[in-house]
Amino acid sequence: MEFKGIDVSKWQGEVNWNEVKKDGTEFAILREGWGKKSPTQIDKKFKENYENAKAVGIPVGCYHYSYADSVEDAKHEAEFCLENIRDMKLEYPVCFDIEDREMLKLSNRQRTDIVKAFCVEIEKAGYYAMFYCNLNWLNNYLIKEELLPKYDLWLAQWNVGKPSVPCGIWQKSDKGTITGISGNVDLDIAYKDYSEIIKFKGLNGFSKFNSSTNTNYFNYTVKKGDTLWAIAQRYLGSGTKYKEIKALNALNSDTIYPNQILKIPK
Repeated sequence: MEFKGIDVSKWQGEVNWNEVKKDGTEFAILREGWGKKSPTQIDKKFKENYENAKAVGIPVGCYHYSYADSVEDAKHEAEFCLENIRDMKLEYPVCFDIEDREMLKLSNRQRTDIVKAFCVEIEKAGYYAMFYCNLNWLNNYLIKEELLPKYDLWLAQWNVGKPSVPCGIWQKSDKGTITGISGNVDLDIAYKDYSEIIKFKGLNGFSKFNSSTNTNYFNYTVKKGDTLWAIAQRYLGSGTKYKEIKALNALNSDTIYPNQILKIPK
């Protein structure tokens, strides 16, 4: 399963989101802001990009660029981020961007604790947390063994055929071209259907699936690359339970198609 996306900030200027969608973009991660609370540190295009991307049906997430040099700073940055996304509905994660050179003066222990502190605050508020870094930072400046089991990774690794380590989102280029955007833009691939996961769990401003209104199943829209096994693994906890999906939908074969609506047992 792969979804084509981009990440943008004020540096992309005016974005024609209709054209971006026509060019095949399936999601966008928007810069929300950076550092601790300040009216000058909210990306001036964040709200506009959010509203215009959503208006054309492009799912969105956001990222916060960090300058934190302590756990307390990271918590304040998370509070600032949460304030800026209040009342929004984000289909993709809230991402912590750790890459600033000033943070190299810290230890691996300190940087790792900073990532954790931000993500904990984001999760406590009911959002899907994720962290962003490049391969060098992951291997040399963070304690990845503590982060990867807990949080999804948005990995920046350019000019390679595929990411070197498993990740939820891969930023594959910083020099992409997309119709509707002037100049270069970052290109991304998502390996999870974050929109479905986040909505199903009731995160990021969405209401949780209410079993009281439908005691037996919920509806799922099949995406390109889906299989019954993978869907069962994702929602039922085991791929071997795909037969339950087949039975509920009266399927005569294992073949499914993009945009097909399936009933999934709750």
